[in-house]
Amino acid sequence: CRVGGSFQGLVVMSDLSKPRRWLLLPIETKAREFHAKTLLAAAAAERGFDVLLGDQNAILAQLAHLPVGIYVDKSIARTKVAHFQLLRDAGYVVCAWCEEGVVYRDRDTYLHQRIAPEAMAQVDRFFAWGQNQADDIAFKLPDAAGKIRAIGNPRFDLLRPEFRAIFADEAKAHQSQHGRYLLINTNFSRFNHFLGQDFWIKAQRQRGGIKTAADQAAVQHWIDFIGKIFHGFAHALPDLSRAFPDHTIILRPHPSEDHGAWGEAAAGLGNVQVLHHGNVIPWILGADCVLQNSCTTGVEAHVLGVPVAAYRPATDAVVDSHLPNLLSRNAYSPDELIETVSALMTGRMGPPDDVGDKAGHYLAAATGSLAADRIADELAALDGPKAGFAQDPLPRIGRLGTRVATALRPRIRRLVRGGRAADYANQKFPGMDVDEVRGVLAQLQSVSGRFSDVGAADLPLHHCFHISKSS
Repeated sequence: CRVGGSFQGLVVMSDLSKPRRWLLLPIETKAREFHAKTLLAAAAAERGFDVLLGDQNAILAQLAHLPVGIYVDKSIARTKVAHFQLLRDAGYVVCAWCEEGVVYRDRDTYLHQRIAPEAMAQVDRFFAWGQNQADDIAFKLPDAAGKIRAIGNPRFDLLRPEFRAIFADEAKAHQSQHGRYLLINTNFSRFNHFLGQDFWIKAQRQRGGIKTAADQAAVQHWIDFIGKIFHGFAHALPDLSRAFPDHTIILRPHPSEDHGAWGEAAAGLGNVQVLHHGNVIPWILGADCVLQNSCTTGVEAHVLGVPVAAYRPATDAVVDSHLPNLLSRNAYSPDELIETVSALMTGRMGPPDDVGDKAGHYLAAATGSLAADRIADELAALDGPKAGFAQDPLPRIGRLGTRVATALRPRIRRLVRGGRAADYANQKFPGMDVDEVRGVLAQLQSVSGRFSDVGAADLPLHHCFHISKSS
């Protein structure tokens, strides 16, 4: 309920029974999506939406007991086709973007694996990161061009100067705890997946990404190549450790990777730590230099003005990602990597000379209106439904039952699928509470001068929260 203009405690469901315009924002990987989707939620709340922000799995488990509205998904892959049909049958308007859409390798491979025509056919709007992605998707699906909007993504709003201050204290805390540090970001889950090296082949078969022998050969080639990169980074760790003894080397694996494999690679190296917690932005801001290969963090570091190197112990014209390596200083051997990192940190080497504004073709909303505002405007213009939380005894009982069941899901998953599956789900989404949501909203309010009348409240749903504008 609302007390004195602020949101306190558990929402009283009678307050939400009247029809409202609802926006559902599911989060799959917390470290990557939480801050950005909270920013989008605040922008949407300013436009009169009531926003349900929460764990993707919890939202899907409790969907039958939620008010219909506009649902924004993170993908239009083949796995979404039945899901989108279910949402549309229930009365939802479906919109989407692709979390992997700013950095991808071969265009045709990306379109084959990530862009399903049947899924795109069911969305009303698709929000592209920039013109490059929009053009590539329109190339495959020309009939869908009218629903594609090249207006950016809230994740990169947070890199703009006006929002970086949100992460300043956390960046300083990393520096205080670890001293001067180099940050290595890895993105090698296709080889080093949490659930095993054969996971990616199995997943692509189940998702329809492998239908022919040629498909399997292409995916296997990709996996083998990523394996070369993984081993190249692992073998370079001792050299980096010796070359920069006054620095801590923070290795931050991708959320889908087996972090234990990196722990083994770093064993015995006293100044190397394998860490993965929190948003990557403060880790980048606090670093003297960022090392990566074909990773979004290479783009983020460039935008943030932090020196960034791409270590490329193997190369492939098809499998390498163009943009992050374009924006980085490239090194191809351990010796060249050490020299490049040293030169970047001492100022003897700066960013690549020929980059210019090439990133602008990939990233919309670098200036001017925020991507969050552009997306919120598009959502507000849609003819979405209005609904309230049903108050009859049966829905109330259903919400209670699904909340309990969703809360028990990690234990059930551990029993049925084993500890690794449960640990993987927890690694991607370790949980969240209303105080975290309120904390991020307070930061957004502080640095932007906006959202002062936007608040967050608990809902009687597991890991789901209500963000709206006070009346």
